[in-house]
Amino acid sequence: MTEGLHAIVGREGILSDSARYAVGGQTPTTVVAPQNEPEVVALIEYAVGHRLPFTVVGSGTHLTALLPPEPYVWTLCTRRLNRVIDYSPADLVITVGAGMRLSEVQAVLGEHSQYLPWNPPLPDEATIGGIVASARGGSWRFRHGTPRDRLLALRAVRGDGVPFKSGAKVVKSVAGYDLHRLLCGSWGTLAVITEITLKVAPLPSARRAVRWRVLDWNAVEPTLAQLMHAPLQPDSLDLVLLDSSDRSAQSERLPFFLMEFSGSEVGIEWQIRWLQAQGFETEPVSPETLAHLRDWLAPRSHQWLIKILMRSSEVADWMAQLATIAGCTLYAHAGSGVLYVACEAEEVAQQVLQTLRDTPLKWHALQGVLNGERRAANPSHSQLVARLKQAFDPHNLLPNTLYIQPRILSIEQDT
Repeated sequence: MTEGLHAIVGREGILSDSARYAVGGQTPTTVVAPQNEPEVVALIEYAVGHRLPFTVVGSGTHLTALLPPEPYVWTLCTRRLNRVIDYSPADLVITVGAGMRLSEVQAVLGEHSQYLPWNPPLPDEATIGGIVASARGGSWRFRHGTPRDRLLALRAVRGDGVPFKSGAKVVKSVAGYDLHRLLCGSWGTLAVITEITLKVAPLPSARRAVRWRVLDWNAVEPTLAQLMHAPLQPDSLDLVLLDSSDRSAQSERLPFFLMEFSGSEVGIEWQIRWLQAQGFETEPVSPETLAHLRDWLAPRSHQWLIKILMRSSEVADWMAQLATIAGCTLYAHAGSGVLYVACEAEEVAQQVLQTLRDTPLKWHALQGVLNGERRAANPSHSQLVARLKQAFDPHNLLPNTLYIQPRILSIEQDT
């Protein structure tokens, strides 16, 4: 039946690297890349008519967070939806195809001294549609917000083949019409995003980062609280513990604070001097080191990568607790209450799972199958999610995520 899909996109739209887009141990029979919205509509209508479940990808960097239809037949890749549709530098607004890579968009914006204040992992691969669908804009969310905060409008095609648009290509629009923001963080489970309109920002003239080592876990939470209320405007406020070695009680694993600043050189220098005046022994962080730390958060960099959401005030305690597990590494967007835990060995992942089990925290695995026993979901929440899924994907051809359809599995490494 895939011949019908191939006929819609032509030879140029048939991709050969099917294994790259495997989900849950399943490899799609074919991967097709439409070059415009009418082709997306035609593909989905064909899939509905022939009952062909499918997944949606951009660059494929976050596929492991999905629960694929069982079995799923094909994958729709947005990489050919990769052109600038409209750009108004004077209005700080740009409209692009969902398959455009972030680095490509930044290059276009840079010609007008503008940029998107996002720093997700692997910016040379990450697509704009993928960033919006996964809601992972990086550590700069502390100052600039999440992708939904820059999302003005989009066009998409529902799981039943019906195209729709939401929002407007202006910064100030009618309040309440936020259907486009519903798709931010939907992980391709409700619709295929084809076009995205974003508000951009002036490119800062300078950017610097500093870090300093914590000497005592008891000092982490007070320091974080102090920084949260300080007269500073950092792009990010992170806590990082990438040392996975086994330590004795007398030699604890301790994290370091990492802060990025952008703006004028004078303003950045004042903020760093303020930190030093508080007794923080800061040291500069090179762009290469920042890029390494940023890409550490790419799911495929690890055997298991777990994302945990919490209050900022809880980050220090949870990091201290998880730091006692030898073999796991930790990275927190501390100011935003997001903690990532990476594991490379199954026994370590089992220990992390045991620690998280029965907690009230929201968490899910971005890499590796890691679903523990959980309390039953709130019935009203489950009903709302089911109604949304039914409205957007009535034939249930699109995948689910761990949020939409939780299931209980033992930990097992993805292959």
